[in-house]
Amino acid sequence: MPFRFSLAAVLRLRQSLEARERLHLETLHIRRAALLREAQQTREAALQLQRSWRERLQQTSAVGAELKFFASVDSGFDQRRQQLQGALQQVEQQIAEQTRRYAEQRQKRDVLESVRESRLAEYHVQQQRREQAAIDELHLLRRHRRQA
Repeated sequence: MPFRFSLAAVLRLRQSLEARERLHLETLHIRRAALLREAQQTREAALQLQRSWRERLQQTSAVGAELKFFASVDSGFDQRRQQLQGALQQVEQQIAEQTRRYAEQRQKRDVLESVRESRLAEYHVQQQRREQAAIDELHLLRRHRRQA
């Protein structure tokens, strides 16, 4: 009789739920990496703009409209950095929560797998006992025939 784990369907469900939570966590990590990359690009673009404006101001005097444009673009970079920082904080919170959920699902799956492993070990012990009992029975039958 082959081993049958009565909670196999529940174990598959737990494995599926764990995989889903892991994928969601990976998605959040990808989102965080994208936000960090965009924040770095924004910083670099703002620094490049400041350098180019410093060079321009050293070479010639700036017109009021140009200064206003520079201030507007610089303000736009600041706003974007703030938006990215807020989004990054939100994603970090989501990652913390999702990590908790993933760990919870993993623990539930681990519990079921340990139950399965212990039942499988019990099954093997019982099967070995049955095999040994059959061998003993066969030995007794042969011995009994020899004596008869």
